[in-house]
Amino acid sequence: MKIGDYVVRKKYNRDILFEIFDIKDDIYYLRGVELRLIADSELDDLELSEVQPRDDDDFVMERHPVIRGKVLHLDGDEKYLKMCQRKYEELKIRADCYYMPESEMVNRVEELLEKHKPQILVITGHDALRKNADKSIGQNYQHSLDYMAAVKKARQYQGDKDALIIIAGACQSYYEMLLASGANFASSPKRINIHALDPVYIASLVANESVRNYCDVEDIINHTSHKQSGIGGIDTRGVARKIYPTRG
Repeated sequence: MKIGDYVVRKKYNRDILFEIFDIKDDIYYLRGVELRLIADSELDDLELSEVQPRDDDDFVMERHPVIRGKVLHLDGDEKYLKMCQRKYEELKIRADCYYMPESEMVNRVEELLEKHKPQILVITGHDALRKNADKSIGQNYQHSLDYMAAVKKARQYQGDKDALIIIAGACQSYYEMLLASGANFASSPKRINIHALDPVYIASLVANESVRNYCDVEDIINHTSHKQSGIGGIDTRGVARKIYPTRG
């Protein structure tokens, strides 16, 4: 097996499709193809997969004559960020996207908010809850405390939750803490893995909803990969503005 191969792990019942992105000292380092998940494995647990990544084209925005909301997307994984950028472009959503380690987000978020003036902020990357650990302790998560710090910094910049919609978290993140810190939407209520594009779907739906309306939060969450188990949120107003007249 080599870097770039698509594989599954036998001892985990072949449940997740991975791509090999590095090999060191006979340890194979894996990135989830669709789930925001990093793992490592020995060769004897890996099996080449006959399943290839699906073309994620089942999410299509309805077209309206509107000025959609603008997104600032901070991501701790460069490959997932590129995937998200392609989806934003496909959905005609204006998005400024930055890759950076999760620990740096708190130091850069205010500067980037000031630079780009978005209506929607996405803070995501990788996360994990330590096995058998108390889920109510922030230190038991890989990056939830980093996300919390970045959310709090963003809320110091803009405290109005309808003027700046924040979508925060990744796989298994400390959902309650992220909401309490000021996020409108966060992962993960059931501490499960989320799809790499879940934050994009939420951002796109909010970006396309009129400022005169509150978003249908239940409908938005039901567009994500694991619905209420993976993402939760609060009442949030849309940010799109219709253009009048629609014809010259």
